[in-house]
Amino acid sequence: MEALLIGIPFMIFIYLRIRLGQDVTPQEYDEILFKEGVGYYNNADFLAAFRYFNLAVLNYPKSSTAYLYRGKCHYYFENWEAALADFEKSIRIDNALAETFRWKALCHYHLEDYKMSLFELKRASRMYLDKNPEVMRMIGELEFRTADFESAEKSFKIAARLGDNQSTQLLKTLFFGYSKKASS
Repeated sequence: MEALLIGIPFMIFIYLRIRLGQDVTPQEYDEILFKEGVGYYNNADFLAAFRYFNLAVLNYPKSSTAYLYRGKCHYYFENWEAALADFEKSIRIDNALAETFRWKALCHYHLEDYKMSLFELKRASRMYLDKNPEVMRMIGELEFRTADFESAEKSFKIAARLGDNQSTQLLKTLFFGYSKKASS
């Protein structure tokens, strides 16, 4: 009887909590909060976006999205070290954003630290559950660059199966005679 008196209100509380909008992730909340800055970034007004997110980082120092977008702006301006610092800060705040790992890997790539770039891309790939063809192709390119040809071919095949045409072309040119029928 006591279990019912405790259990029923608890179940009602859980049901109401789920139904009343507690399902917005911090990333979605931040994207709503920073809608203006994200709009600047999506419209390729990177200077306005940088100014917006530079202020956002000061006003919301615990927002991983603000650091992510400021890092993207640094990346656009080819300021790789500053972008890398912002991406690392974003990951320290919220390490569940696969996009941040991908951008961090791109910074390492431009800084010619291919080992760290490959490491970050593999982390992003795990978070995307190997379902992102662009990440898989980039992993294949880095593995090919580091002379790990077997792994590169495997990564290119995964990306090609996911629909990446560039991976299919790379397989045809780098690994002669590849066809989709052979991999199926």
